[in-house]
Amino acid sequence: MEYCENVKTLSGPKIALRFLFVMIMAACFISCGPRVIQGRAPFISISGMSQVDNKLSVDFDIRNQNDVPMTIDGVDITVTVNDVELARDNRNFDLVVGANSAERVRVEELPDEFRRSLLDSLENGEVKSLPFDLKGKVHTIEDGDLSFEHKGFLYPVPGKPDHFRAAVTQAQGLQREEKY
Repeated sequence: MEYCENVKTLSGPKIALRFLFVMIMAACFISCGPRVIQGRAPFISISGMSQVDNKLSVDFDIRNQNDVPMTIDGVDITVTVNDVELARDNRNFDLVVGANSAERVRVEELPDEFRRSLLDSLENGEVKSLPFDLKGKVHTIEDGDLSFEHKGFLYPVPGKPDHFRAAVTQAQGLQREEKY
């Protein structure tokens, strides 16, 4: 009985204050936890371009900016230089891009004389760069149609004849196309 007399009981307001403190701490820990990014459009860029044996090859990097894998089952990508369609990839395929990673897609085509002359003028130094527009969309199983648009410039690669690189100067779009 003496033991029970020395034990102090907590009063109602003290219990409520401790409970409130525990709830606030729990909310802080939950809000500071890791966040999973998903639903963002991939960032598509020109990773390389070459014109060898009258064949134009364009490599596109498709970067998944999400924390979850992305399954792409269709693309429509167009590269335009001076209002002329330089390259286009419009096809269905099965491409899984891992979380926060990239995959490369290659397009090869036989350009006409005018499109070859555009790249020849860059290679020969007649122009220092060519402005380009990169537009299109991808269709993902998870999020549907995701569109993108970039502007930039093509430059010759030093020491590599008939090879070109791209520098993006402005990115727009990168958004989900809502279907109503």
